[in-house]
Amino acid sequence: MSQNPDIIRQELEVANKWLDISIERFVANMRKLKIVDTGTLLDSFKKQVVGSSEGRLQLQLSYALYGKFVDMGVGRGMGQGVRRGDDGYDRIRQSRGRLKRYNRKKRNWYSREMGYQMKRLSELMSELHGMLLISATSDALPSEDVTLTF
Repeated sequence: MSQNPDIIRQELEVANKWLDISIERFVANMRKLKIVDTGTLLDSFKKQVVGSSEGRLQLQLSYALYGKFVDMGVGRGMGQGVRRGDDGYDRIRQSRGRLKRYNRKKRNWYSREMGYQMKRLSELMSELHGMLLISATSDALPSEDVTLTF
């Protein structure tokens, strides 16, 4: 089943606007929660809308992996390759392995917002296809009066 080019264009517009708004909201959440250590996570967002051969849209939103760990409040808090006994280990950790500077805490910049944004995208697409279905049905109706008996 081939889709109308107007429908595809409208879907692309909705998808691009949704990605822009989602990234804005993620960045706002990170600033609000003060997750701006180096700015690498803020700058790592990439978005792409890809049309597939079946006529379906695929949206890709990517960011630095460590952003998930910040969201969950997990991770070692050290650079890669630092082991017990190394110089960097004693500088960052106590003898029992606990972090000296800060305790990790969960900072939900992603999970709650992503759930909301996915729900919102489904509502936008349903609304778009509902309006297109209504307009296609009204265009297909004859110009004369139609009576329906229930």
